[in-house]
Amino acid sequence: MSDELLMDLADCGSPEKLIATILQHHPDWQPPVPLEAFARKVGIVEFKDLTVEGFVGALMTDDAKAQGVILVKAGQREARRRFTVAHELGHFLIPTHRGSKHCTAQDLREGRRETEHQRQEAEANRFAAGFLMPKPWFERDMDGLGEAEVSHLQDLARRYETSLEATANRYVELSEDACAIVFSKDAVVRYARAGRRFPKLAVGKGDGLPPGCASLLAPQVPLRTPTDWSEVDGTVWVRAEWGEWAPMILEQSMRQRGGYQVTLLFTERHDADHDEEERDLERSWQVGFRR
Repeated sequence: MSDELLMDLADCGSPEKLIATILQHHPDWQPPVPLEAFARKVGIVEFKDLTVEGFVGALMTDDAKAQGVILVKAGQREARRRFTVAHELGHFLIPTHRGSKHCTAQDLREGRRETEHQRQEAEANRFAAGFLMPKPWFERDMDGLGEAEVSHLQDLARRYETSLEATANRYVELSEDACAIVFSKDAVVRYARAGRRFPKLAVGKGDGLPPGCASLLAPQVPLRTPTDWSEVDGTVWVRAEWGEWAPMILEQSMRQRGGYQVTLLFTERHDADHDEEERDLERSWQVGFRR
């Protein structure tokens, strides 16, 4: 165990600072990160199967967090197991997260901050995503793949040994483009996330894929083969109030086994100032026409 590393980590108050410090101490690392070896280095003494119903991961430790044991629900795919381990490691390393933790599948998707529990779970998720897919590496690899393709998510997931869903979330988070991702099964939305530059999506969990979207044509394409890019009207995917501008959407989809499907959406950057300028211009035209 490195005393210098532990001292530096103890001074870190955020997931991002923890990750930056870890990478500074390991400049020769390449993806995938050596997750369990590193965890042992900082005080995790054992990895065990979790048998408690309703939970997918847990951390057993004391308030001092000198040592810990990480438990993971048996049977998880390796990529999901890695995210669970990294999530629990986040709880262990973030100084304000005290004591043992038991985490549900929902906790591992948490991004809200309304309650203390939500805040801590969201921070552990930020740590897990950032540690498994460090920003400088991931952005470099995104750029290296060239023009966007939904199949790039598979390539990145293999490289970082992460699930397609976690990889897609990181892609949307770090992309400079206005993009969104939609996961569906049998044409019903399982999960959707829009990047910070993308307009508000009109679909969410439990909704059917919207009429007019190109993703409904994906069953005509072989498994794990991206569809061609299609341009669809923005109102198919985007929630726009009356009179608001809805940009055209570029859409590409890829089918997986068992009726699962992933859809990648791109559009022009959503700029509120630009929208207001457009509305002002339209109002000026209307005034002119009334004359």
